[in-house]
Amino acid sequence: MKRLSALFAVLLPLLPAPGLAETTDWTEVHGGAVRLITSGPIDDGQYLAGLEFMLEPGWHTYWRYPGEAGIPPQIATEGSTNVRSLDVLYPVPERYNDGFSESIVYHDGIVLPLKVTPEDPAKAVSLSLDLFFGICSDICVPGDAALTLELTPSASEDTLAERLIRRDLDNVPTQAGKDGLRIRSVTMGETGDALVIEADVGGAAEADLFAAGPDGSYIALPKPASRPTGKAAWTLSTKGLSTTDTDTTLRLVLTAGSEAIEHLEPIPSSWTQ
Repeated sequence: MKRLSALFAVLLPLLPAPGLAETTDWTEVHGGAVRLITSGPIDDGQYLAGLEFMLEPGWHTYWRYPGEAGIPPQIATEGSTNVRSLDVLYPVPERYNDGFSESIVYHDGIVLPLKVTPEDPAKAVSLSLDLFFGICSDICVPGDAALTLELTPSASEDTLAERLIRRDLDNVPTQAGKDGLRIRSVTMGETGDALVIEADVGGAAEADLFAAGPDGSYIALPKPASRPTGKAAWTLSTKGLSTTDTDTTLRLVLTAGSEAIEHLEPIPSSWTQ
């Protein structure tokens, strides 16, 4: 962990000063570390917090769906108090091929923004998270952490934590359409076992597509099919796609250049048969 310790030494002068919003200590894991940060006081009925991962060079962790291999972040909140809801947001990830499988990952440093809605906005929130995740380089290991922060309406603003959170919050795909960027169609292909996903990508030189099914789905990554000017298409095998009683949605994230959108596609029963 020598390289990680050196990074801590560099970051130490940047850590929040006393009197600012709380930040947990780093929990070190093989290949990196994780902590829980918050920007400070409640705003519009919510607290803005974040799970900050700092990864050693060459190491990566995973998106909400890991792809063909890996462990996605699993977050339990049972120990929290005065929490009505917790929304975990995922910035745009990267496609990673290790020569054997393709995964959907984050490298270096990443913050997963958290929007915390309290039951009673006038009272403090105890945000207690049990986190389990995968972290890989030449080897893959599980990581876990128990992180707790007290969020209070009167907390002082932590400008450093807010910059870190909002940096990656700006990279969370939105469902609002962007000029020249949209999923045009999702249809079953002629073979009957793969979807054809067509998109407009404007003038972007590069575009990519990520897919996540409901819990219990184990699907491959979309494969590029064609790239006419201003358009792109991918195929996505339906093998391993499943639904639950509460979730029948295929989540698609389309990226082109610096832009990204999220598209939610209803899953008909014929796709999972």
